[in-house]
Amino acid sequence: MDGIDRIKVLASEIIDEDLKKITDYLITREDMNEKYLNEEKSIKQMVNFINNTAQKELSKKKKSGFVGQFISKETVFGWAIHYWDESNKSLGIKSEEELKKENAERIRHNKEQMELRKQQLAEERKTRKKQKETVKEDSQEVDEKIESKPKWVPEGQLTLF
Repeated sequence: MDGIDRIKVLASEIIDEDLKKITDYLITREDMNEKYLNEEKSIKQMVNFINNTAQKELSKKKKSGFVGQFISKETVFGWAIHYWDESNKSLGIKSEEELKKENAERIRHNKEQMELRKQQLAEERKTRKKQKETVKEDSQEVDEKIESKPKWVPEGQLTLF
Protein backbone atom coordinates (compact mmCIF):
# COMPACT_ATOMS: atom_id res chain seq x y z
CA MET A 1 0.00 0.00 0.00
CA ASP A 2 1.35 3.42 -0.83
CA GLY A 3 0.95 6.57 1.26
CA ILE A 4 -1.93 8.05 -0.70
CA ASP A 5 -3.87 4.80 -0.28
CA ARG A 6 -3.21 5.01 3.46
CA ILE A 7 -4.66 8.53 3.56
CA LYS A 8 -7.69 7.31 1.62
CA VAL A 9 -8.24 4.53 4.14
CA LEU A 10 -7.78 6.88 7.11
CA ALA A 11 -10.13 9.42 5.51
CA SER A 12 -12.81 6.88 4.61
CA GLU A 13 -14.60 7.27 7.95
CA ILE A 14 -14.55 11.08 8.00
CA ILE A 15 -17.94 12.76 8.12
CA ASP A 16 -16.93 16.38 8.71
CA GLU A 17 -16.94 18.30 5.41
CA ASP A 18 -14.07 20.63 6.31
CA LEU A 19 -11.85 17.75 7.35
CA LYS A 20 -12.86 15.89 4.19
CA LYS A 21 -11.59 18.88 2.14
CA ILE A 22 -8.25 18.71 3.94
CA THR A 23 -7.84 14.98 3.31
CA ASP A 24 -8.94 15.41 -0.32
CA TYR A 25 -6.17 18.00 -0.67
CA LEU A 26 -3.64 15.63 0.92
CA ILE A 27 -4.60 12.94 -1.60
CA THR A 28 -3.76 15.31 -4.48
CA ARG A 29 -0.21 15.78 -3.16
CA GLU A 30 1.57 12.87 -4.80
CA ASP A 31 4.93 14.33 -3.76
CA MET A 32 4.00 13.48 -0.14
CA ASN A 33 3.33 9.80 -0.86
CA GLU A 34 6.28 8.51 1.21
CA LYS A 35 5.51 10.88 4.12
CA TYR A 36 1.97 9.51 4.42
CA LEU A 37 3.40 6.05 5.18
CA ASN A 38 4.72 7.22 8.56
CA GLU A 39 2.90 5.01 11.09
CA GLU A 40 3.30 7.51 13.95
CA LYS A 41 1.01 9.92 12.08
CA SER A 42 -2.80 9.88 12.14
CA ILE A 43 -5.73 12.01 11.03
CA LYS A 44 -6.72 12.58 14.67
CA GLN A 45 -3.26 13.88 15.54
CA MET A 46 -3.27 16.04 12.41
CA VAL A 47 -6.58 17.61 13.47
CA ASN A 48 -5.18 18.29 16.94
CA PHE A 49 -2.04 19.82 15.43
CA ILE A 50 -4.08 22.07 13.12
CA ASN A 51 -6.42 23.11 15.95
CA ASN A 52 -3.55 23.94 18.31
CA THR A 53 -1.70 25.87 15.60
CA ALA A 54 -4.87 27.78 14.69
CA GLN A 55 -5.50 28.72 18.32
CA LYS A 56 -1.94 30.05 18.63
CA GLU A 57 -2.25 32.05 15.41
CA LEU A 58 -5.62 33.52 16.36
CA SER A 59 -4.25 34.43 19.76
CA LYS A 60 -1.36 36.29 18.10
CA LYS A 61 -3.77 38.11 15.78
CA LYS A 62 -5.99 39.08 18.68
CA LYS A 63 -3.03 40.60 20.52
CA SER A 64 -2.15 42.67 17.47
CA GLY A 65 -5.66 44.12 17.31
CA PHE A 66 -7.15 41.82 14.68
CA VAL A 67 -10.74 41.06 15.68
CA GLY A 68 -11.69 38.36 13.17
CA GLN A 69 -11.57 34.61 13.54
CA PHE A 70 -10.51 33.81 9.99
CA ILE A 71 -7.79 31.51 8.71
CA SER A 72 -7.52 30.83 4.99
CA LYS A 73 -7.91 27.30 3.67
CA GLU A 74 -4.47 27.57 2.05
CA THR A 75 -2.96 28.19 5.48
CA VAL A 76 -4.80 25.20 6.97
CA PHE A 77 -3.73 23.00 4.06
CA GLY A 78 -0.15 24.17 4.64
CA TRP A 79 -0.39 23.12 8.30
CA ALA A 80 -1.71 19.72 7.24
CA ILE A 81 1.25 19.21 4.88
CA HIS A 82 3.63 20.49 7.57
CA TYR A 83 2.20 17.90 10.00
CA TRP A 84 2.89 15.02 7.61
CA ASP A 85 6.25 16.43 6.48
CA GLU A 86 7.89 16.77 9.92
CA SER A 87 8.47 14.17 12.62
CA ASN A 88 6.25 14.24 15.68
CA LYS A 89 9.29 14.96 17.80
CA SER A 90 10.22 18.07 15.82
CA LEU A 91 6.58 19.24 15.97
CA GLY A 92 6.48 18.71 19.74
CA ILE A 93 3.81 16.02 19.48
CA LYS A 94 4.12 13.32 22.09
CA SER A 95 3.46 9.67 21.36
CA GLU A 96 0.59 7.80 23.00
CA GLU A 97 3.12 6.01 25.22
CA GLU A 98 4.65 9.30 26.37
CA LEU A 99 1.19 10.71 27.10
CA LYS A 100 0.27 7.57 29.06
CA LYS A 101 3.52 7.84 31.07
CA GLU A 102 2.84 11.51 31.81
CA ASN A 103 -0.72 10.72 32.84
CA ALA A 104 0.44 7.89 35.11
CA GLU A 105 3.04 10.18 36.67
CA ARG A 106 0.45 12.94 37.14
CA ILE A 107 -1.96 10.47 38.77
CA ARG A 108 0.78 9.14 41.06
CA HIS A 109 1.74 12.68 42.04
CA ASN A 110 -1.90 13.60 42.74
CA LYS A 111 -2.35 10.49 44.92
CA GLU A 112 0.75 11.42 46.91
CA GLN A 113 -0.55 14.96 47.37
CA MET A 114 -3.94 13.65 48.49
CA GLU A 115 -2.29 11.30 50.98
CA LEU A 116 -0.19 14.14 52.39
CA ARG A 117 -3.31 16.30 52.69
CA LYS A 118 -5.15 13.48 54.51
CA GLN A 119 -2.27 13.23 56.98
CA GLN A 120 -2.31 17.00 57.52
CA LEU A 121 -6.05 16.96 58.13
CA ALA A 122 -5.71 14.08 60.59
CA GLU A 123 -3.02 16.04 62.49
CA GLU A 124 -5.22 19.14 62.51
CA ARG A 125 -8.14 17.10 63.89
CA LYS A 126 -5.92 15.68 66.65
CA THR A 127 -4.71 19.18 67.53
CA ARG A 128 -8.27 20.54 67.67
CA LYS A 129 -9.40 17.60 69.80
CA LYS A 130 -6.54 18.23 72.25
CA GLN A 131 -7.44 21.93 72.37
CA LYS A 132 -11.08 21.11 73.10
CA GLU A 133 -10.03 18.70 75.85
CA THR A 134 -7.78 21.37 77.37
CA VAL A 135 -10.59 23.93 77.29
CA LYS A 136 -12.96 21.39 78.86
CA GLU A 137 -10.45 20.59 81.62
CA ASP A 138 -9.88 24.29 82.30
CA SER A 139 -13.63 24.84 82.43
CA GLN A 140 -14.03 21.98 84.91
CA GLU A 141 -11.27 23.45 87.12
CA VAL A 142 -13.01 26.82 87.16
CA ASP A 143 -16.33 25.16 87.99
CA GLU A 144 -14.67 23.23 90.84
CA LYS A 145 -13.15 26.44 92.29
CA ILE A 146 -16.51 28.16 92.13
CA GLU A 147 -18.21 25.22 93.83
CA SER A 148 -15.50 24.96 96.50
CA LYS A 149 -16.04 28.52 97.72
CA PRO A 150 -18.36 28.60 100.68
CA LYS A 151 -21.74 29.94 99.90
CA TRP A 152 -22.97 32.86 101.89
CA VAL A 153 -25.52 31.78 104.37
CA PRO A 154 -27.32 34.47 106.36
CA GLU A 155 -27.03 34.11 110.11
CA GLY A 156 -29.90 35.10 112.24
CA GLN A 157 -32.68 37.39 111.30
CA LEU A 158 -32.15 40.14 108.81
CA THR A 159 -33.68 43.50 109.41
CA LEU A 160 -34.77 46.02 106.90
CA PHE A 161 -34.15 48.95 109.25
